[in-house]
Amino acid sequence: MEKLFYELIRVSAGQLDCLSRGPEPEEWQVLYEMARQQQLTGVCYHGAQALFEFGLRVPHELIIDWMAEAEAIEEQNAMLTQRCVEVQKLLSESGFKSSVLAGQGIAHDYGETLQSLRQPDGIDMYVDGEEGKLRVFLMAWNEKDARLHARIGLGKNPYRNKLLKPWFEKNHRALFVKDGELTRPSVSMTFMYSLITLYWRFIYQGITLRDLMDCFFALKRVAGYDKAAAINYEKVLNGLGLLHFSQGVMWVMQEVFGLEEKAQIVKPLESKGSFILQEVMSGKRNILHLLPKYPIDSLCSFIP
Repeated sequence: MEKLFYELIRVSAGQLDCLSRGPEPEEWQVLYEMARQQQLTGVCYHGAQALFEFGLRVPHELIIDWMAEAEAIEEQNAMLTQRCVEVQKLLSESGFKSSVLAGQGIAHDYGETLQSLRQPDGIDMYVDGEEGKLRVFLMAWNEKDARLHARIGLGKNPYRNKLLKPWFEKNHRALFVKDGELTRPSVSMTFMYSLITLYWRFIYQGITLRDLMDCFFALKRVAGYDKAAAINYEKVLNGLGLLHFSQGVMWVMQEVFGLEEKAQIVKPLESKGSFILQEVMSGKRNILHLLPKYPIDSLCSFIP
């Protein structure tokens, strides 16, 4: 079933035209449940719709429920995007620069068809301004629908933070690029932030295929830019201590999403990637599995 599910994801993402075989009615139910578990309900609904022209039809009662969930996701996305615009306008009027991180920001990389179907996860914004004034503003901020951050969250490993903090400081300007009504990170920074956040969540919280799909679409956008001006990602990621994890992610991009070789910014590494995918598909974070593979970061996860 996992192979069929990955095929449905590829169809949904525009990487594949049709499934290798038509699912049985009970298999459609399993595919739907897998999509829900991996926070891909809306995106996979789009894939299920696309398969109609090939004569592959989801059972009627199930597609009605699926459609209702997809419509609810679209409504929530519209509300959150509008809220992002309002909050950024308020911050600008208060004298602060802000950037929409991940969430509604990275949804734009999904393209016109899928961006409204990405499972939303709230609003996170990086806010930059005079330190004292910013501290007062953030202390007064009590609206639950938008999380404002005075610094980029880097996790709990002090050594890794020592590597990441100066990198973000060096590339600070790339966090603020106007994109329609929103200000968000540049193309390359969106990918880097997505990858760094992916690592942080993988170690400390657990991730889903939705988080990996964020990275997939960020990669596709990076691949669309002039290669001559591209960052040497292998060198950068090696310097940040994230090369092997990134190679594992690249294997998942290839295995699950069908990412083309030309879009792979580092060489895929199956040994790392198969472990990441296994943990994701298990549906839960298992510290006993993580400890042998990522001992220092895993131990740091116990820091309050």
